[in-house]
Amino acid sequence: MEIYEVLPWRSEAVAHMQITLITGFLGAGKTTFLKRILREQGPSVRFGVIVNDLSELEVDGELIRLGHSVSEEDGTLISLYHGSISDTRRRDFGRALRQMQEAGVSHVLVETSGGSRPGEVIEELKSCGGAVLHAVACLVDARALVHDYDGGPGLLRILLENEDTGRRTTENLLAEQLQSASFVIITKVDTMDEHSLPVLIRTMQILNPQAQLLASAYGKIDFRTLLHAPPYSLPASPSRLPTSEADEIGYTVIRDARPLHPQRFYDQYRLRLGTGLFRSKGFIWLASRPDQVLLWNQAGGALGLEFLAIWRAHILETDRRLAPEEIAHLKAKLADAHPVYGDRLCEITLIGLKRDRDIFARGLDQCFCTEQEIAHWKRGGAFIDPWPRQLRKLA
Repeated sequence: MEIYEVLPWRSEAVAHMQITLITGFLGAGKTTFLKRILREQGPSVRFGVIVNDLSELEVDGELIRLGHSVSEEDGTLISLYHGSISDTRRRDFGRALRQMQEAGVSHVLVETSGGSRPGEVIEELKSCGGAVLHAVACLVDARALVHDYDGGPGLLRILLENEDTGRRTTENLLAEQLQSASFVIITKVDTMDEHSLPVLIRTMQILNPQAQLLASAYGKIDFRTLLHAPPYSLPASPSRLPTSEADEIGYTVIRDARPLHPQRFYDQYRLRLGTGLFRSKGFIWLASRPDQVLLWNQAGGALGLEFLAIWRAHILETDRRLAPEEIAHLKAKLADAHPVYGDRLCEITLIGLKRDRDIFARGLDQCFCTEQEIAHWKRGGAFIDPWPRQLRKLA
């Protein structure tokens, strides 16, 4: 028996900047996946990151900044938000790629927004001189496919119906993302039973028989397979129809300094979540937890709440161990803050179809505390809080 050693692929043009594109529908886990790459690969590669967020509320870029090896200061992080890099931010995206080259980055990781069309992004990447697109990874949420599309067959049925009727829905955008990928990564497989996985894999093979399939739990895979991939060579994705439901995907940003009532906020998401609200995310505070900066994260029917930090106002109000210079520093930081809430603020972006966003936004407005409830909060009153008491601290 002969044994061969399989070595990672290396480009002959070593001076070229390597690009890995991370795509996938809203809530598939792209940011978690990207953060794990940065954490596990260490300093051996000079990575650059371009992250795109459809909303004017920058969430993903802020999460990448926290505790990782890339930053705007050294030219290795560029956050493009308030528009898609396949549309209104495409020119800015081209400039960002050139900035990465000027900064001497050897490998760029590009995370698209969930509503981006992959064809335009790939076209822009291929036109960047001195850079080579290697892998296009499309992340697919296993839990969402099982819940919304019977593990995959339901998605195929809708796509066939759309082809017969000439309609175009969000399922077509998902199919485009899958068909443009050289790697299809099925995420959150830990949330599904073993019988659903073969059906899901077969669906992915039907939609893109050329892609390499990988399964991931908690964002984990062998990243070497992805990062050492050969140059991207799949044909361009199918042309899209000019008007569609998929093109109606937009966002609404809710900003309010008032605290959220924990029970009403819980009921709003548990009982009144429309199917056209694909994603919501942002930073919030609850009347029952005035100390905690909370990261809110919803994708489809999956809801997430994580502890991010402590509000400065709470530290100033409660910590009696502060030195005079620390008190002065915090007061300076809070000089322009709200007179009652300090730096506490709820900022949530809703992403989905307009009708569902509008309906949900009206319901969400009723989740903020009333004047009587705020007076109760100021007196130190308690609130019914159905959310888990122990929250994961965001790394």
